[in-house]
Amino acid sequence: MAKNLSQKSSFRLFLWGILLIPFSFVADAVLDAVLFSEGSIQEQLFSPTYHELAIRVLFGTFILAAIYLGMHYLANTAQKEGILQQSNKDLGLARQDIEEFHDDMLRQLRNTSSELATSVELLATQCGHDFDEKTRFFMEGVDNASDKLNEQLEISLALTELSFGEPRREQVKLDKLALDIVKELKNKQPDRQVEFKIQPWLSNWCDQKMLRPVIYNLFKNAMDFIPNDRQGRIEFGMFNRSTQQVFFIRDNGVGFSDAQATRLFDAFLNSSQDSELPKDTIRLANARRIIYRHGGQIWAEGIPDVGGTVFFTLCKS
Repeated sequence: MAKNLSQKSSFRLFLWGILLIPFSFVADAVLDAVLFSEGSIQEQLFSPTYHELAIRVLFGTFILAAIYLGMHYLANTAQKEGILQQSNKDLGLARQDIEEFHDDMLRQLRNTSSELATSVELLATQCGHDFDEKTRFFMEGVDNASDKLNEQLEISLALTELSFGEPRREQVKLDKLALDIVKELKNKQPDRQVEFKIQPWLSNWCDQKMLRPVIYNLFKNAMDFIPNDRQGRIEFGMFNRSTQQVFFIRDNGVGFSDAQATRLFDAFLNSSQDSELPKDTIRLANARRIIYRHGGQIWAEGIPDVGGTVFFTLCKS
């Protein structure tokens, strides 16, 4: 389409150039007669001197050269536009193929993990009484690993369902969104003794569909930092830094050091190297991806044995 437009522009430029040549002759004749008083307009048009005729021919040649250069430029532009459009089309197809493959792979892995969990459960039900203590320990390890894999796959699948490109920003009441998430978490884990404190009147221009998993994952991560035998407290609030809103989620869990804080957002963290970090750092990694797509930043600060806080913004300062 761009090539066709450039061809049309070249043709129009050529026509205007052809029309400008006689116009330039007439204009030069009028200027010579009126401004420089070199005879009448009729004499300038029909009986010019060799000098005047040479100047007009050179001027017409200059116009033709300008037309040629313009057409050459438009032709090169059309070629480059065609190459760029084809490259964008090829990249779009490649991206679509990768996204479809990634989505299919996640679903296949989730199905396989579910089958593994079901097989382990059936094995424990049918033959559990025949297992010794060591075998039961290994079976529980396989079951826990399967549950962890299922949860991580669910998080990844939820992220792939989000719209690509720029977030669809709208005025979102984050306090109301957080209260809905708290209700969902309490229904899933009714035995956990965690008090949630949500600052009222929290709102921002953001993509609600994207922000919901962010707040959910940060709340779930905060709960993982709080020992089961401790009365937990999680706070969601906001403060202004210059002209920017900074949101935070604070917990009174085991906390973490500055060195650990830099590793919290590693999706492929080997948690066996640091037992105090949460087992599912993929939640924080996915939250960071969504925050970055909003043009914001996310970071964590903590004090060992006191608690930790995750801060995030939703737009560039």
